[in-house]
Amino acid sequence: MDSGKEAKLLSKNYTAYHVHSELSLLDSATKFQDYIDRAVQLGQTAIAFTEHGNIYQWVAKKMACDKAGIKYLHGVECYLTEQLYEYPDVNDLWYEAQQGRSEEEAQKELSDLMESGKKKVRDNYHTILIAKNYDGILEINNLVSLSNREDHFYYKPRITFDEFLGISDNVIKISACLASPLNKLSIRHPMYEKLLRHYDYLEVQAHNFGEQISYNCHLAEMSKKYGIPLIAGTDTHSIDAYKAECRSIMQLAKHIEFADEDSFDLTYKTYDELVEMFRIQHALPESVFLQAIENTNRMADSVEPFDLDVSFKYPKLYGAEDKAVFDDTIQKNFDAKIEEGAITQEQIPKFKEAIKEECRVFDKIDMSGFMLFMSELVTWCKSNGIPIGFNRGSCGGSRVAYVTNTTDLNPETWHTVFSRFCNEDRKEIGDIDIDVSPSDRDRVYEYIINRFGQEKTAFILAIGTIKSKGCIDEICRALGVKWNKEHQRDEKEFRKVMECLKDDSVPISFGDVGDVFTLYLLDENGKLILPKRLEQTPRAELVKQFSKEYTKLKEENERIFQKNPWVGKVNNEIKDLFELDEEKARTKYPEVFYYYDGLLDVAISQSMHPAGIVASPIALRDHYGTFLSEGKEILQIDMECVHEAGLVKYDILGLKNIEIIKDTYALIGKPYPKSHEINWDDDAVWKDMLRSPIGIFQFESAFAFDSLRKFKTHSIYDMSLVTACIRPSGASYRDELLQRKPHHNPSPIIDDLLKDNLGYLIYQEDTIKFLQEICGLSGSEADNVRRAIGRKQKDRLEAALPDILEGYCSKSSQPREVAEEEAKEFLQIIEDSASYQFGYNHSIGYCMIGYLCAYLRYYYPAEFITAYLNNANNEDDIKNGSALAELYGIQIVPPRYGISKDKYVFDKDRHVIAKGINSIKYMNSAVANELYDLSKRSAPDTFMSLLSLMNSETSLDTRQRDILIKIDFFSDFGNVVELSKITSVFAFFKNGTAKKVQKDKLSGQMLEVVSKYATDKTKSGTEAKAYSITDMQGLLNECESIIKALNLPDLDLKCKIQNQIELMGYIDLTTNKKEDRRKLLITDVFPLSSKKDNTIWGYAVQTRSIGSGKMARLTIRSHTFTKTPIKRFDIVFAKELEKNRSGYWYLLDYELIA
Repeated sequence: MDSGKEAKLLSKNYTAYHVHSELSLLDSATKFQDYIDRAVQLGQTAIAFTEHGNIYQWVAKKMACDKAGIKYLHGVECYLTEQLYEYPDVNDLWYEAQQGRSEEEAQKELSDLMESGKKKVRDNYHTILIAKNYDGILEINNLVSLSNREDHFYYKPRITFDEFLGISDNVIKISACLASPLNKLSIRHPMYEKLLRHYDYLEVQAHNFGEQISYNCHLAEMSKKYGIPLIAGTDTHSIDAYKAECRSIMQLAKHIEFADEDSFDLTYKTYDELVEMFRIQHALPESVFLQAIENTNRMADSVEPFDLDVSFKYPKLYGAEDKAVFDDTIQKNFDAKIEEGAITQEQIPKFKEAIKEECRVFDKIDMSGFMLFMSELVTWCKSNGIPIGFNRGSCGGSRVAYVTNTTDLNPETWHTVFSRFCNEDRKEIGDIDIDVSPSDRDRVYEYIINRFGQEKTAFILAIGTIKSKGCIDEICRALGVKWNKEHQRDEKEFRKVMECLKDDSVPISFGDVGDVFTLYLLDENGKLILPKRLEQTPRAELVKQFSKEYTKLKEENERIFQKNPWVGKVNNEIKDLFELDEEKARTKYPEVFYYYDGLLDVAISQSMHPAGIVASPIALRDHYGTFLSEGKEILQIDMECVHEAGLVKYDILGLKNIEIIKDTYALIGKPYPKSHEINWDDDAVWKDMLRSPIGIFQFESAFAFDSLRKFKTHSIYDMSLVTACIRPSGASYRDELLQRKPHHNPSPIIDDLLKDNLGYLIYQEDTIKFLQEICGLSGSEADNVRRAIGRKQKDRLEAALPDILEGYCSKSSQPREVAEEEAKEFLQIIEDSASYQFGYNHSIGYCMIGYLCAYLRYYYPAEFITAYLNNANNEDDIKNGSALAELYGIQIVPPRYGISKDKYVFDKDRHVIAKGINSIKYMNSAVANELYDLSKRSAPDTFMSLLSLMNSETSLDTRQRDILIKIDFFSDFGNVVELSKITSVFAFFKNGTAKKVQKDKLSGQMLEVVSKYATDKTKSGTEAKAYSITDMQGLLNECESIIKALNLPDLDLKCKIQNQIELMGYIDLTTNKKEDRRKLLITDVFPLSSKKDNTIWGYAVQTRSIGSGKMARLTIRSHTFTKTPIKRFDIVFAKELEKNRSGYWYLLDYELIA
């Protein structure tokens, strides 16, 4: 049959199966949805995504294909390696292993030597795998997971040749691109034929490139010989030419280069374009490549379609016994709650009724095992000293969750709503988030993994993308690299020439290199050719000459680099302009913004989601695929895909405030409290809360705290209303609410429903209450309608409308027509506000944390501030903690011996908070705590005695000791100069261990002192040349007394400041002397500008009194500042201060003293 007749039998379309999206990370800038849209547009019926070594987001890809009506082919371009490790020669090691050992011992030693000497092999070959059926999907996912294991991963995730040969017929195996082992290995390689025979298709590509043409011809021969069909792969990396350019720029920015690929057209092709490429390539007969193209469809047709399993996958703890164990857990904990007074007698009937209904719902949706595990998890946390937040999210509406200790928020006390958390008709899987102290998160994760097993647990994928400013940075970096390539000479090639010259085994040819100015040529085989005129020059001389030329080249390139318009601060200038005026930036920098839109939000990295872990009743490695990162196993799908696949995620969030509360109670010496043990209506706490925002969870910003004060918050309910209104979504009602202006709704019954909110519709739970309590819907129906309204699903609302109206009218005293209009009007209000309604269940739990912070701050300020400072994340936190200490009259002192540990410590006896020494240069926690413990064990009355103790009982080294002296850590024993002198004497006597001292090393007063505590007589009574010390401690103590009697002056302020900046990284200098109070350390300076014309009229300076330690902000007028300019860390003496009518202090005159 000729090619024309055969072509008539072909489908005139093809299936793109070798496709890379942005999820091939740094190898594409195209979204997978764009490929799907193009495939549908071209009438193609299937598509595969074969990312490099991963199946990221395959669930999302499958769902997108289903939605578009195109078959999803599950695939990957995996990496193969001949072997994972290269081992040393056994013959070389056997002699060493035999030495002095029995035969059995020698064999074991040989095995150990082989294992320790192995090295990973880097020979990553490419292969395409496509799942033929669902078993194939599981097999591919498992292989991807295997390839990412620590023993397999080496630069890339890999499987071995043997593992590839073990792949079943459930997977279609395709030989891939030029990086295939069939191209890279010799045909005589012992594994070549085995690999070849295992492929189902041999992939030819249409790139008009010498190596590709030869490879296509070779594959055509192999196809005939072994009867393996050819298939046309496109190796698509971009949807179009523009995206291909964006890909190139992205790779330039990351210094990624592919030797020959720049000449390849890797854009998505139509059928006709692909045919034309093969014709131009002219490597294969037309009938052959047309059949290869047609085989893409035959391959796709052979793949069995499958439905994504979206059933709820709640983990099982005890199999069929989950329900019985759960019921027993509920009953036992219910009785315990009543016994301890957490549930009052009045609440018992309501709890019993609610528990019965909740359990019915949990049973119906198979959620009992999940709820049981959450109870076990939180119970384990609390029994292991890991406190949990009162509640996070909607779970606070569940009585069962409260009874079983999953939450510590009593729904009857706080009137939270169960159906907001769970309802029997909801199609989305439920989850529960918990807050823990950040330092405990890994312990919680470890418990979950151990409870279910590693094969059924994994963390969740997070994909990092190029964001706006980062996008500009990347493009500028790429344009800079591109500019250098265009203007600079190639140093890499010159280095290669140098390597050839230095290696005597590399032959050099001499001949025509083009012109007299050209120093060398590298031919197509990489062979070095030098000018004929250099033929008689000795090789050593050639190396010298070329080394000089290389130095000149580098210098020239550096001069050229300085002219590069894309290096330096240009990217910052572009970003600043873009932020101010996007259109102007695009006009001024067209080269940058040509690529900007094509790279913005493109995926470039993968990582672990910071909060989530999945536990499942099914193995995750084969059902979804995993990879390893920093020892953690992570799913190949993200949070949204986890949700869509019906997997249960556990969000374990680290909340700093939980850590602060935990640490505060530890300092107090009390256990972390339960919610029913706390007085939530303490007037003194509510009043004190409004003194300062510092340390009050959710209200530390000026805006949030100002709103709290305006509302005159006096209860958790008040606090919750403010929490809701300060969100961006609360802007529509915020001002009126904070003024406590009542809002009126379409009817009195709605006003009564919302009376606790002053009539405002604020919470999602308000909508549920309206639909449930007034309109008569069930909890599940009410939540479903709320969700339908929020998602603008008009059909679901219309379906429920008759029941809503009927229920409302039955409660209304108005005529039906009026009542219906009231209901419809309020439904419209609900619809308009759906996007900004807040979660009441969540808000109450978080406000309880905020109140507990305020409670501890009021009753235990020193302990709370200490904990706050120990959990500081940045300099602002330190400043806030220090300001809070000042507000409560608690002094924070610099690190001092006897009261300081590694972190901040509250010293109850002195009623001060001492800074820790862990952050001081070269210090560590071990040394800090050893010194603290030593101070509690011993009370030496001299510094020499302390030096001896530190030398024998701690790991403090001399460098650390000298640093502590310089920062006045030992100030109770003397000033810096005195202690340095004492330390040098201590060192002279070998840190108190010297037995003798030579007389010729002593003179004057030292000779006199030593002679009192030593003898110079030998056993025979003759005079010795050295003193033998008889009382070392007495000697040391007298030396210290003599030094103290000298009254040596301390270091001046400038030296002390320099020491503190260098060694502590901050300044904390307080002399507590009255005469030093007006000596002010400048901690910050910033200009004050006129709003009218932007001229600088003065300077605001932050100061710290060296005498008292008090902080203050002062204003200096421009003419005063100009006369004596000051900067950060200067010290001034305040000559004249004045307070104006507005209460601001002005520094009218000052003297710069350091």
